[in-house]
Amino acid sequence: MKKQYQWLKFTPLVFSFLLLACDEDNYSFKLREDDYAEAHNKFKTQIVDDSFVGDGQPAIPPKDIFSLIYYPAEDGNMAAFLSTPPVDKAKKHPAIIWLTGGYGGIGNDDFFWSEHSADNDQSASSFRRDGLVLMIPSFRGENANPGRYEMFYGELRDIESARQYLAKLPYVDPNRIYLAGHSTGGTRSLLASEYSKGFRAVFSLGGIPDLRLRINYAPIPVTVPFDQNDPKEFELRSPRAFLKSIKSPTFYFEGEYAYWDEFDEVKEIASNKGIPLYIYRIKNGDHFNIIRPLNNLIVEKILNDKGEKSNIEFNENDFLKIQYNLPESN
Repeated sequence: MKKQYQWLKFTPLVFSFLLLACDEDNYSFKLREDDYAEAHNKFKTQIVDDSFVGDGQPAIPPKDIFSLIYYPAEDGNMAAFLSTPPVDKAKKHPAIIWLTGGYGGIGNDDFFWSEHSADNDQSASSFRRDGLVLMIPSFRGENANPGRYEMFYGELRDIESARQYLAKLPYVDPNRIYLAGHSTGGTRSLLASEYSKGFRAVFSLGGIPDLRLRINYAPIPVTVPFDQNDPKEFELRSPRAFLKSIKSPTFYFEGEYAYWDEFDEVKEIASNKGIPLYIYRIKNGDHFNIIRPLNNLIVEKILNDKGEKSNIEFNENDFLKIQYNLPESN
């Protein structure tokens, strides 16, 4: 199946020769003070490789589960799967955007409406609930979309375009739009939390802290498209550099067997500086078996998050519940 990606069980190495020290706070990397969206919009990425091939035209989903829609974005219309409207279309309902893992887009098969093993369910099936609107978008250069693949850069503007599309649907509450993603989708979620200010809360499952660290640790299954000789290209694709731009509650989860130790420093920075970013290492979890129990918990949190501001938080009982429901890995 397209989305059953193999993932390295990371024991992250410290690439000290790559890290920049911050004179004021003495972190192992440079923590940017400026706003990520402003820095992002000022910088022009240099794409030097166009060999990336998307998944092709998405499959037509079953009408009782999804519609294949196209949302307007900077480079043109982008393909996405949108869940069927809620039974009560007169009410405003919460919505979530799910950012899939891997590379290529949202596939060209039945992945998102087929059954999956409990120890690796990347289909976002937990979010297919009446009363919750689910959107699974693809981005520039993916599938058969217009534009060029940029790897954790231009697609952040597409994510914001997807959010704006959802916000205009008559049955969606524009103040209760959430974002979640796994693996590469988890990294995009962290970056989008820094770029966009319109998400009520953001959930990242297994994202990475720094793209250069990831590339130097092991090969990526697609060619890196941007100029790797420019350190700014990496900095603007690395979530930990712009932690101060996070304004919405943002939650990061990873299984202990795939956890990046760099997130310990990120957690400390967030706590010391009052950044609403919360880091959780899931005991006995890996990169995949945490997905279904976490998504089941997240959907319950969303459906009960009805106040003026988000009241979502995770406590010890939540993680005991995850532990109880954690499937064994194959």
